[in-house]
Amino acid sequence: MQKLDSIIAGLRKDGYRITPQRVAILDYILSSESHPSAEELHEFIKKKHPMVSLATVYKTLELLKEKNLVRELKFAGGARYDANVARHVNLVCVSCGRIEDMEHSLLEQLESDVARKSKYSVLGSKFELYGYCSQCQKEKLPR
Repeated sequence: MQKLDSIIAGLRKDGYRITPQRVAILDYILSSESHPSAEELHEFIKKKHPMVSLATVYKTLELLKEKNLVRELKFAGGARYDANVARHVNLVCVSCGRIEDMEHSLLEQLESDVARKSKYSVLGSKFELYGYCSQCQKEKLPR
């Protein structure tokens, strides 16, 4: 995967150690569309690297946040992590907790309009829509 290789090269260039655990964390979060929590990442990584600590996962996530390689999404149930740092909408299911990304061309226009009308210098946005995913609609909502 090119993106993983380029991230590793960039971290190495910046003087960070590239451990097998760090590579496994990076690989999982980049390939996952589930927006995992630190605990979910830890459980997955432990299967291949049993000695990895939760602290290592948190330290790696902090580094990735600093480098703007992941975005932390804070919810009442805890933080989840998203490797998609481009403008997008997070669709959050209020029933099962699933989070899906959706690209939408109007986000840039919305930011621009809000900046113009408010006189703010908008640096970025985090946009979440809450509802029921298609699976939960089938299972839980009356027809």
